[in-house]
Amino acid sequence: MFITFIYRVGKSPKTYYGKYCGSYISDDHEGLDTEVIHCLCQGLNKYRSMNDMPKLSLNAVVVGVLSFSRDQYIPTYSSEKEIRCFDFYKDDKNRIYINGKLI
Repeated sequence: MFITFIYRVGKSPKTYYGKYCGSYISDDHEGLDTEVIHCLCQGLNKYRSMNDMPKLSLNAVVVGVLSFSRDQYIPTYSSEKEIRCFDFYKDDKNRIYINGKLI
């Protein structure tokens, strides 16, 4: 399954793009955005730590889900070229990429 989304950080009007791939999503969630935001913040904070930037709180990030796909018969993996297209990308092996680079 995968979720494609947009997100904003803080009060900045800049929109970023993300894709979250996984093998499972709970049926008991409070919205697809809440499923994505924890992993997104974890990845962004790891990136920010590597670049001597302050951590973000969950409240500093807003997620807007664009699409959701769950089908056991359709592969949901992406090529390396597609991964580089996203500002944030989490693959189904829990590897996180920021701006196309593995962090």
